Amino acid sequence: MPTTTRILAAVGAVTALVFTACAPAEPETSSSDQAEYAPDGLETFYDQTIAWQSCDDNADFECGTVEVPMDYENPDGERIDIHLTRDAESADEPPMLVNPGGPGSSGIAFVQDSLGVVFSDNLLENTSPIGFDPRGVGASEPIQCETAQELDESREIVHDPSTQEGWEATVEDNAAYAQQCLERSGDIIGFVDTASAAKDMDVIRAALGTDQLDYFGISYGTKLGATYAELFPEQVGKFVLDSVLPPSAATFEVSKAQSAGFEQSLQAWAQWCADSTECNIGQPGDAESVMTTVTDFIAQVEEEPLTYPDGRTQPVSDLFFGIVTPLYSQDSWELLALAFEQALEDDYANSDYRPLFLYFADTYHGRQDSGEYSNDTAAFNAINCLDYTGEDKTFEQVQQEAQELTEEAPIFGKYLSYSAGCNGWPIDPVNPVEDTDAKGSSAIVVTGLTSDPATPIHFSHELADELDNSVHITVEGEGHGAYSKENECIVNAIDGYILDDELPEDDMVCE
Repeated sequence: MPTTTRILAAVGAVTALVFTACAPAEPETSSSDQAEYAPDGLETFYDQTIAWQSCDDNADFECGTVEVPMDYENPDGERIDIHLTRDAESADEPPMLVNPGGPGSSGIAFVQDSLGVVFSDNLLENTSPIGFDPRGVGASEPIQCETAQELDESREIVHDPSTQEGWEATVEDNAAYAQQCLERSGDIIGFVDTASAAKDMDVIRAALGTDQLDYFGISYGTKLGATYAELFPEQVGKFVLDSVLPPSAATFEVSKAQSAGFEQSLQAWAQWCADSTECNIGQPGDAESVMTTVTDFIAQVEEEPLTYPDGRTQPVSDLFFGIVTPLYSQDSWELLALAFEQALEDDYANSDYRPLFLYFADTYHGRQDSGEYSNDTAAFNAINCLDYTGEDKTFEQVQQEAQELTEEAPIFGKYLSYSAGCNGWPIDPVNPVEDTDAKGSSAIVVTGLTSDPATPIHFSHELADELDNSVHITVEGEGHGAYSKENECIVNAIDGYILDDELPEDDMVCE
């Protein structure tokens, strides 16, 4: 399956270690005359309102739904509900749709659980951020592929896909997984592409009663936002695209950029570790010895998976996610140090912490304390396999890709290599929106971090150059997600744009 990024919500859960259902109600929001301007055949969908009601599982938030066609080419066919949420306290403020990334991450969970960690108080108090679960995700007709037990077991499978035999076993498992997704998800599996989700966003806009959509998209949320802007340029309001995953990027291009990005972040972490009294890996002041300790440990896990007191095991393929997840945020570097210290001591039963590498990988995959999983992984795979075109990969092709990846990133490249991608996926890809100049749109603000391992900053520059009307803000620093309420420069620039209509200067740089 594809391995591109979907991590921002998981970063929120990792940061937390350091320190829904909706009932019907009477409509409150008027869609006013939106049906008059609806695309042909979609008038009924553009003439609906959102019946906001206190969420069943969180009284501080309101929940609602909009109804959309499963297949926009057949709007008279089956319909599905897209679930939304907003903070009850700020419900009267101007609405701003948000998406935290993925694909597959829940916008509802992000708004209810993590938004306060990311957005400034000023932005939270003067807008009404609306989270939604895109089609196929969370509460919105979720893709279903594996049971919790099956996903636990699949994470523990050990293949060596660098051999012909191991590659064939990987492809066979991939095809079986894909067939399972089809059987358990039903027809929705063919309609969870990004373009369809962007069309849902315009139905949401109409149901909110606004002529233009304000939107804040992060990571994959930038791809979703750029796709919307291309399809509906005149409906673009205040748009912020933070940490860009470009619609035009091929899967291998993303994997190559990410492997190099994670490698650079690991090197930066190693230097921090060598200089920090909070890290006890390798020799003090010697970043090279830190890296040697790390690579020796990874090699050891390649030979023998980690074993935990509850009987679960973690092969190196899953350890990869345990290492890279805390690399998404510099705030989590101390946790990564603790994870290595804990693993090297190999005494989990007497540790002060749960097994951290397993916790980080669980967080990435959406595994909850109950042992159940969100559908993040299933949705991630289904959406990507509709969005990215291409023939099934051959062993010769992945061998060539592996050589390029390991040359680019000797440590992490091998773990992003030999992906079976969408081999065996039972649904043909759609025709994705790749050219995104969004001609005729309002100004779109694009931003990125200089050292982002998951969405390297050259992606944000490329999208800003491609868009017809945009400004770009560079933020110097490590991590994923340029906007941070701790950075006064970016907060003033973005908040001023959203709240006061003050467009930032193009190519500004925030330290």
